[in-house]
Amino acid sequence: MVDLERVAPAVRAAGAALLVDVTHAVGVMAVDVRRTDPDFLVFPTYKWVLGPYGRAFLYVARRWQERGVPLEQTSHSRRAVAAERAPYLADLRFAEGARRFDMGERDHLITLEMAAVGMEMMAQWGQAAIEQRLAMLTAMLAEGLRGTGVRLPAAGLRAPHVLSLEFPGGMKEGLVEALAAEGVHVAPRLGRMRISPHVYNDEADVEAFLRAFRHLIPGAQSSDFWG
Repeated sequence: MVDLERVAPAVRAAGAALLVDVTHAVGVMAVDVRRTDPDFLVFPTYKWVLGPYGRAFLYVARRWQERGVPLEQTSHSRRAVAAERAPYLADLRFAEGARRFDMGERDHLITLEMAAVGMEMMAQWGQAAIEQRLAMLTAMLAEGLRGTGVRLPAAGLRAPHVLSLEFPGGMKEGLVEALAAEGVHVAPRLGRMRISPHVYNDEADVEAFLRAFRHLIPGAQSSDFWG
């Protein structure tokens, strides 16, 4: 949980550019480029805005739109390079605005439609409501895990939609796979377990996780569990 409103001025004062990866924030947490004023901000759609793989969006501050150099050099990032007409290399200047930063396969149009549907659904429900709902589910998980020996970040340090479990003695071998066999899907991350509910999860999923966890972890049966 990085306070970008404090970080951004320090970055600018050092003469550096600020690139923000909001992969795990956009859709659930408030993201406002007017407040933080990043130079670049990027996110894919497959994480939290219910979109497909292979589609990502890049915000480019106006101060970079006419002078930034794209990492990927493509024909359509230039003003006039096309095989349909002669001369082929008619104008090698970069395209106006942020279009110079477009990916090579920007014309994969089906993913744009898929991404639009997901983001429109999320916008209709509202970021604040989604954040509140997912924070409630992770709070239920945290409460249910009290007394089981796992360590959790303090509530003030946690994102509302991601819970990371630390196992002081190391995570039990095969635990993630065993949970999956019981229909509970979580992710191993560097010896920790990441639980990241989304809008398609509910209280029954929390209960399913806690039941499976109790069953698979010796000593996890505890009156401190939520239930």
